[in-house]
Amino acid sequence: MEALMEWTKPQKETIETRGKNILVSAAAGSGKTAVLIERITRLVIDEKTDIDRFLITTFTNAAAAEMKSRLEKAISKQMDEPGADRSFLRRQLSMMPRANISTFHTFALEVMRRYFYLTDLEPGFSIGDDVEVSIMKNDAAARLFEDRFGEDYDAFSLFLRKYSSDRSEERIKKNIISLYDEMRSIPQYMDWAERTSRLLDAKSPSEALGLTGFIADEVEKGVAEACRLYERAAQTLEEAGIDSLSEKAAQDVEKLTDMAERLGQKDAAAEKLELFNDFISTVKFNQMRAAKSQQEDYDQVKEQVSRLRKGGKKALDDLKKKYFARTMEDYDEELRAGYEDTMYLTGLLKEFEEIFREMKADRNMVDFDDVMHYAILILRDDMAADEYRKRFRYIFIDEFQDSNMLQEAIVGRITDGRNLFMVGDVKQSIYKFRLAEPEIFRRKYQLYARQSEENSVKIDLNSNFRSKLLVTETVNRVFSSAMEGYDENARLKCTVDEVHPGMATQCHIVDGSEAEDIRGDLDPEAQLVAELIRESLGNEIYDVKKGVARKVEYRDIVVLSRSRSAIGRMERFLNNEGIPAYGENTGGYFETVEVQVFVNLLRIIDNTRQDIPLISVMRSPVFDFHVRELAAVRIEKRDGSFYDAVRAFAEADHGGDEDAAALAAKIEEMFRQIACWKELKNTVTLEELTRILLYDTGYFDYCSGLPAGKRRISNLRLLVEKAGQFEQNSHSGLYGFISYIEAMKKNNISIGEAKVLGEGENVVRVMTVHKSKGLEFPIVILTGMGRMIRYRGAGTSTVMHKDLALGMPHVDLEGKWHRKTLLQRVIEAKKAEEELEEEIRILYVAMTRAMDQLLLTGTVKDPEKLEESGGKAGSFLEMIYAPMKEAGETIEIHRGGAGAVLQARQAVSDIHMADIFDRSRKERNEEAIQLIDERLSFIYPYEDAAGVKSKYSATEMSRAGLSERDRRITAADFMRPDFSVEKKQLTAAQAGTAMHLVMEKLDFRQALSLGKGYIRQVAEELHRDQRLSDEEMEAVDIDNIDAFFRQDVGRRAATAEVMYKEREFISSRRIKGAEVIVQGMIDCYFQEDDGLVLIDYKNTHADGEADEEETVRRYEGQMRIYAEALEEAGGKAVKEAYLYLFGLKKFIPVKIADQTKIFFK
Repeated sequence: MEALMEWTKPQKETIETRGKNILVSAAAGSGKTAVLIERITRLVIDEKTDIDRFLITTFTNAAAAEMKSRLEKAISKQMDEPGADRSFLRRQLSMMPRANISTFHTFALEVMRRYFYLTDLEPGFSIGDDVEVSIMKNDAAARLFEDRFGEDYDAFSLFLRKYSSDRSEERIKKNIISLYDEMRSIPQYMDWAERTSRLLDAKSPSEALGLTGFIADEVEKGVAEACRLYERAAQTLEEAGIDSLSEKAAQDVEKLTDMAERLGQKDAAAEKLELFNDFISTVKFNQMRAAKSQQEDYDQVKEQVSRLRKGGKKALDDLKKKYFARTMEDYDEELRAGYEDTMYLTGLLKEFEEIFREMKADRNMVDFDDVMHYAILILRDDMAADEYRKRFRYIFIDEFQDSNMLQEAIVGRITDGRNLFMVGDVKQSIYKFRLAEPEIFRRKYQLYARQSEENSVKIDLNSNFRSKLLVTETVNRVFSSAMEGYDENARLKCTVDEVHPGMATQCHIVDGSEAEDIRGDLDPEAQLVAELIRESLGNEIYDVKKGVARKVEYRDIVVLSRSRSAIGRMERFLNNEGIPAYGENTGGYFETVEVQVFVNLLRIIDNTRQDIPLISVMRSPVFDFHVRELAAVRIEKRDGSFYDAVRAFAEADHGGDEDAAALAAKIEEMFRQIACWKELKNTVTLEELTRILLYDTGYFDYCSGLPAGKRRISNLRLLVEKAGQFEQNSHSGLYGFISYIEAMKKNNISIGEAKVLGEGENVVRVMTVHKSKGLEFPIVILTGMGRMIRYRGAGTSTVMHKDLALGMPHVDLEGKWHRKTLLQRVIEAKKAEEELEEEIRILYVAMTRAMDQLLLTGTVKDPEKLEESGGKAGSFLEMIYAPMKEAGETIEIHRGGAGAVLQARQAVSDIHMADIFDRSRKERNEEAIQLIDERLSFIYPYEDAAGVKSKYSATEMSRAGLSERDRRITAADFMRPDFSVEKKQLTAAQAGTAMHLVMEKLDFRQALSLGKGYIRQVAEELHRDQRLSDEEMEAVDIDNIDAFFRQDVGRRAATAEVMYKEREFISSRRIKGAEVIVQGMIDCYFQEDDGLVLIDYKNTHADGEADEEETVRRYEGQMRIYAEALEEAGGKAVKEAYLYLFGLKKFIPVKIADQTKIFFK
């Protein structure tokens, strides 16, 4: 987008319109962010508006950070323009760290912190994390039930008898929590619950709640659908030349068409319902019996015609069954009968909130949803609202399609009525589960389109700068029929070079009629995906950004799925097929082996008398007991717990049995170590304990050497981080943390695994459609398109809808039956309709990620039925099939194919297993004994390397050439745990880490031009974000950092065209004949015409030239390894290397030489 020389007319209008509220409907790939940045930049420069006079909100923290970075670059670029007011622009850059560019939630939190005294909050409140809050909600529900049983036993027991399961109260507890969560998307939600519940006591609740209006709309849609299907049946008969039946079919179509017209002529919902009820009670459709002369022709189309007419009849019967099984008076009477129970439920919800709020107050904590509600409460105060109205001259809302009523309420209090800029795409609103309300965007778009508001304008951006012609044509074709309102303003207009139109869309359908025999990961569709990837690698694409044609690489391909659970399976399958793939797991964190083992270690430190955790840790690399050793322990003491058996073995007299004595000693050492850790837990923080355990046990290094080691160690780091977060919000120590983890597992609270993939890695990405939003890929493979879209409904649970009320079932205790009320049916129908609309939008998001080609795959049991779907939205395949077929696009149906190959593989596997199990038991036992003997008598051939670790840091390698005395001296550089020094006193290494972090986050160009003020702002921002503790903040020496940029080397780094910071590398070298891995992190390097310049920061203090020489000698080996890493990775020589000593404010040159073979991650 930035490469374009000119803006399109709608883009220019978006950038230049002033003095009005603007709603921009920005289609996928339309350059929305570039236009947004340009508008803000122009307002800053042309109107001399300081950046802190803007409120700019977006949907995620990552998007906010990206927007801030792009805006910063845009303003910096303006400094080079002729006539630029550089003083003004420098001031804008200096204000950028505190610019109001954030998520809406972050802004609401700022309102809370600023005006907390207008609420019941105490200063210094914290935000509870999702996991902790979820656990507290469950505890609050349990306490609610205890209180009600104690204070209101009879009424509460009756309520539970009617609405809870016979076996458990858990279902209704979960129902109360889910209702509470959903209600909180509504401002003043408790007032809403009480107000709407009272409508059930009206003379006609169905009219008071607006149910009749919704049902009337459903009737018109149902009649239209029936008419469409009957019409297709009539057309099929006519084309087959069966005159005797086509005329009868046409008569049926006429009946439905007449009904549709008569419904359209009625205004009142009640009249429409009465009209349809009369129609459905009396209408009779013709029987389809062909004349003998045409029977043979009819037999050819009979099944298809029958299926179409049955589909039309079903559309009518569903309406009758849902809404016309009884009279409206009966429905109203049933709703009134539920009034008292609904009010009782409202009381339970209020009491639940009081308990939950009290629990949070005890911890001086609020949850995520509280932030928005407190902000609304504060902004009801005219003084607070007026302060923000005066403060913000312009308000920008990005991703407006994902707004909700809470955000609308906040914006309504701080806007001046003509300073709003809202941008989004309602077609990409896919966060209903986060309570996003696309209807807000839709209503405002229609309002602005009618120009009924003088100070408001809507603009459509539909020029697509991402996808090539063949992609946009498919997208437009599919959604013209699948998505309501996909008109000329919504259609994508391809602007990419039409000389290179991309590659034709392909749809691949797997016949799944025999797929039940395929087990586990042996999935025919996954096999098909693997083949499509292999075929794609041979293709050529035109890279528009680089202006060259090139071969497709793995990194160009993404595999998208609607289902989260499919990501891990697909990733494993592709990797097993030899295709490098990476999928970000969004759940199952606590099921990973490395985390399970480490959590078990924490468990036995807290309480060693736990058999399963004890066995897990003994078998793990932490203590490295062999299964034979565990068996020997249990044989000695077969009764009682395994813990008792281990203790007994350690304390027993094993006489002359050397092996048993050695095992007993090993156990004693294990218990001694556990005892040390038990003492340690009382002297250090929980976060420190977990970090020390990771390194003391060697478990961190062990996991890093396993397959997928990078992901494993990231998962372990995440556990340390979680321990720190838990400790900040709790005072319950190790036992509390373990209980916290158990509660997460019990309540099915998922935590995704740590992210470890670098942007440039050449692998196929596997992700959900939601994760792909905002991204683009040359080739998109969308899988699982045969999955049916079904709204599950709530069963007997209470449901709600913000536009209606709380809907409870009707229960008859005496008759022992229940049924859904009319209100429940309408709520479920409304939710099903909204879910279907969202699924269509999800498909839109998925298909618009593609730049060059779309490959669509799905599995269905009967592919022929797709012919009759007519674009019906039962699955993604049904949505795309008809429009793609009509346009002659590639559709392949795979019968057997991949599935047959997989079945053949399974058959071979079965033969091998049968061969094994047909052999005699004696033969198998003899082989097993021989194998055990070979393994037990094994002599390790590399004893010289036995003391060599498999992995070293660059620092450790650099010390390899030092004397023993030097190594003892440099050991002081290692971080000491807090219990060994005075509390809160930072070591030199810890202070150095703080300095490194500030250097990492600095923009070197701004640090050079803006100086200490800018450096201090960055450090303070890190401190505010809790990236720096109070002690670390004190240790950051602004003068020492600023001195870096006042010297020649620092200035060169700041002005270099190419400069990198914190670059990680891995190297390999041999020690005593063993291959080892060396890992390190390069602080900074930059490129000049004649080579690279390497810089390493040190917080070391030197005194005189001798000490400087000693410092260089200590670190020159490390610098040589860094230099070799750079030369191997980039092919350029390192011409200069420097240590920057913060304490001396001085650069010291270091001589370098080639030594090691190194490659980058």
